[in-house]
Amino acid sequence: MAEEQETLLRKLARDERIESYALFHPRYEQTARRLGERNQDPRLSRESVGSRQWTRWLRGGITPQPYACLILEEIFGQPLERLMAPTGTRQEERTSSLSVVQHPHITEEDLLMTAHDAASHAGDAASMSLTAEAIQLLRTQLRGLARCYHQRPAAEVFVGARTIRDTIERRMPLTHRPSQSAELYLLAGQACALLASAAFDLGSQEAAETLTIAALAYVRPIDHAPLTAWCGGNLALLAYWDGRPAEALEHVKAAQAIATSGTAKRRLHGVAARTYAHLGMPEQVRYELEAAQEVDPSIRDDHHDDMGGEFGFSLERAAMSAGSSWLLVSDGGRAVDASSQALNLVRSRPETEKSVKVEMEATADLALAQLLNSDIESAVTTLGPVFQLPPEQRVDGLLARLRCVRTQLTVPALQRRREASELGHYIEGFSRDSARSTLPGVPRSAIGN
Repeated sequence: MAEEQETLLRKLARDERIESYALFHPRYEQTARRLGERNQDPRLSRESVGSRQWTRWLRGGITPQPYACLILEEIFGQPLERLMAPTGTRQEERTSSLSVVQHPHITEEDLLMTAHDAASHAGDAASMSLTAEAIQLLRTQLRGLARCYHQRPAAEVFVGARTIRDTIERRMPLTHRPSQSAELYLLAGQACALLASAAFDLGSQEAAETLTIAALAYVRPIDHAPLTAWCGGNLALLAYWDGRPAEALEHVKAAQAIATSGTAKRRLHGVAARTYAHLGMPEQVRYELEAAQEVDPSIRDDHHDDMGGEFGFSLERAAMSAGSSWLLVSDGGRAVDASSQALNLVRSRPETEKSVKVEMEATADLALAQLLNSDIESAVTTLGPVFQLPPEQRVDGLLARLRCVRTQLTVPALQRRREASELGHYIEGFSRDSARSTLPGVPRSAIGN
């Protein structure tokens, strides 16, 4: 059997000390980003390569995808045909070309053929587009999923949003029209934002943060302020849940600077109030909550309002968030008022419009507020509906609130009460079977960590 000849690609990679995948991978992505910025091509900027693919390229004899060809030629300064061919005379040509100035020989026929090819491709590119109905269908599917978010299990929403995002990705190469590309980037960003919400409810803050950043990456090239503001608020929320309130404050201030609609401003005032509450600043909490009530709801945008649902911020959701803020600064009286208001608002809606998540989280907040006021009997009664929830609807935000209730049950004024002991054990058992625990491969012992 003949010995396999080394490709020029492998030799050049070894010469530049990037033959190993661990060294080549960052160089590849860095070059992709530079080329993407130069060509104003966001998709090129996101190009990456896996270890198996890199190994196949090193062996030669294959033709990578067009974007990969551009990146490899940029890194190694050679046409792809030479990179994939065995070393030998071609490499010697490269060496001599560095020391001798060579002027290309171009005929008039070359000029005319190049012009003809360019015109032909331009015509093909201009004709490539999706139908308006195809994009509208994606928008309708995504809006429907966002608006039924709080009535469906988080895992089901995650699967649906992932399917829509994958479809959008497949549609992107089918159009060269800037207006359609911009619409697809927005829809891809909104799909990632919905995935981020579902990932958070399923207990993965890391995935939620990564998906929020991905949503930002999609919308920044098209300067879509409403979704950018929503993502900023979500990053703030994730930061204060992770014990980083100072960072959360930076995110929320940046988002408030670009928010325009009443719904967006109401949401960000609520997030800001929670952030200040984590920082132990009750006066700032009060200021933000009062500002949230003064926004103009008639000013709308195409994300918080037209897409709506999970991306909106209803009055009951604002009241629930206010209750959580007052709890963080240990103001039990105001927390009871705000949480009770949230429950009254959500229960006044038709069944098809009720948010189970908001209702249950506001219920848990109300119970904690009652415990702060040493009213354990009312807290036990309040939590009754929560314990009826099936596992797939026991989202992470609810479990976090119940952990606070569990902690409050151990204060000296309550810990010797029989009701406190029974309620604490019930909460622990309830929390073991959650939305996250329904996912395959997740150990029950990991739930809540």
